Amino acid sequence: MAAAQEGPFIAQLHAHTPEELQALLNRAEAWSNSTKTYPDHPISVILHGSEASAFVKANYQKYQSLVDQAAKLDAFNVVDIKICERWMGANMVNRNQLPAFVETVPYGIEEERKLIKAGFQSF
Repeated sequence: MAAAQEGPFIAQLHAHTPEELQALLNRAEAWSNSTKTYPDHPISVILHGSEASAFVKANYQKYQSLVDQAAKLDAFNVVDIKICERWMGANMVNRNQLPAFVETVPYGIEEERKLIKAGFQSF
């Protein structure tokens, strides 16, 4: 794994499940724990599939450990979680149903493309 000072990184999910997201967060935490400093650049995580539902308030009890881990990693600048507003609209999710640390982007796939074009490396 790369040193915490390298990057910036983008993590791309393929299965779009909460389990895949949990594995990604575990990997990001291990990556952060393997260094002496916190990252200069968080790993961008753009959610635009069913894994985003883990952050909806109604699902918090079911996914509490995942959401709490994501919040902790966000606080320490390890990850930057963003959810697609198109996914939100299609799933009738309002901004006030998401935790404050989660940001939104208009279109998740385009946001990923933009970051890759800007030089973000795959995590």
